[in-house]
Amino acid sequence: MKKLILVAVSVFCLAATSAQSAQKPMNLTYDVYAGGFKALAAEMSLDLDSRAYDIGLEAKTQGFIGDLFPWEASFNTSGKSAKNGQPVPTLSLMKSTWKNSTKLTEMSYDPKGRVLKTTTKDGEITNVARDIDRRLSGDAVDMLTGTLMMMRAAQNNQTCAGSYGVFDGKRRFNIKLKDEGKETIAKSKYSTFSGPAMKCTVRVEPVAGFSDKDKKRGWLAVQKHTEKHEKATTIWFARLNNKGPVVPVRMEIASDYGSVVAHLATVK
Repeated sequence: MKKLILVAVSVFCLAATSAQSAQKPMNLTYDVYAGGFKALAAEMSLDLDSRAYDIGLEAKTQGFIGDLFPWEASFNTSGKSAKNGQPVPTLSLMKSTWKNSTKLTEMSYDPKGRVLKTTTKDGEITNVARDIDRRLSGDAVDMLTGTLMMMRAAQNNQTCAGSYGVFDGKRRFNIKLKDEGKETIAKSKYSTFSGPAMKCTVRVEPVAGFSDKDKKRGWLAVQKHTEKHEKATTIWFARLNNKGPVVPVRMEIASDYGSVVAHLATVK
């Protein structure tokens, strides 16, 4: 069951941080079901314009799964837009709590979006790193900024295909999206959305900084599940109305424990 909830968490974190820019603040909530049980609830806040952006994500396990595996996390990124329109991070904060153990990671950036310093606090131990190896941080951004770049590219190019470098303070990886065409999402009591959507498959490619333990958990564990079942992790994006932004409306993977599905529950 612990592996199941880790898979659900990994699925949601990528889906929920993939929303496209909006002209006014927006809050999206998502429910994640694992093996038919509600496993995770989360809320994402977006405050984006042509000059700057602030993105926040809070997630927490739910129900009896939450009782057995109490996990919660928050992610926040602030940044600005470069002259070419690309988002440039200024500050990234990540906090996760598993039972009674809390880990904090902060990354600060120079005006060009290069990592200046990472500060990690794991329990009572604090580590500060400067002069980050360029193999890890070069041409890479934080997760929230990276997925914002994906969605802006999808809106401009009408395809979700692409590869994006991400550095999480320890590891460097590439998120690769493959366009699978259009598909209609059917009406459901679980989701606020139904209608045509852009269908994309997702793959995470480790580049540097991964320990042997890292290779057996998180997204790499998710991919092993999907490869075993010969079904790639899939995410659907759509506009909620004719003038609205593109947002993730559904995400699904196959696993030994049953399907893990993320639904867009509410929009405010």
